Amino acid sequence: MEHQIGLPGITEERLQEVEAELGFSLPSELRTYYKKENKFEAGEWQFHPIKDAQYIKRTWEDVVHVNSTDAEDYPDGFFRIAADGSGDELGYLLPDAETIVLWDHEEQELFPVASTLAAFMEQEQQLLDSAMQADDFFETVLETEAVYGLSKLKQSGWAYCPSNQGETDVLLFFSTEEGARACQTNGWEKYHLIRLDLDVFTDGWLPNMIQDGLYCGLNWDAGLQGLELDPENVLEELEG
Repeated sequence: MEHQIGLPGITEERLQEVEAELGFSLPSELRTYYKKENKFEAGEWQFHPIKDAQYIKRTWEDVVHVNSTDAEDYPDGFFRIAADGSGDELGYLLPDAETIVLWDHEEQELFPVASTLAAFMEQEQQLLDSAMQADDFFETVLETEAVYGLSKLKQSGWAYCPSNQGETDVLLFFSTEEGARACQTNGWEKYHLIRLDLDVFTDGWLPNMIQDGLYCGLNWDAGLQGLELDPENVLEELEG
């Protein structure tokens, strides 16, 4: 995964100084990231840097300062490493130095979100890629006024996946023939390529999906990775 370019990585000597200030060793994965780049981000998450005298203005809100401020407002052992600007925080619940946890400022609770920092970074990259896929869908279909999909029969059996958001399904739609054909695998090899006029999609399919409680998967990749979108939101986006 590529991160936004930040500041030069931190030396081992400086990392040891920070650990002395904190009173504990930094998680090994986090140390590795700091050695590569001091100030980095993943999606909406801005990771707290290590204070660097060469870039004092850009590293003033450093990881030591953050964790020494308002510590009483957080659970014991919660080591904060990133914030998203909404009040939520990301970090470790020490002594567990592997699992990434989220502090939900509204619920005032910690929730595990990834087994490792690398896994969290990968999740954020997938979300970013999926959002770009959806944006590309909207831009393309508004221009071509055509939506594509795969169907077992020409009149029924639309390709779908079980939803991760509840006991319902995600129907897959694509902005190009090529995108739909890329998913003719894993049991869908004999599915028909179907073209829908945009008005048929907006006037018929989406209202019916809203009524049935289904989700839209827009421009999912061949690995069936993508966002699960509420058809009501999709309809609003297409109708402007």
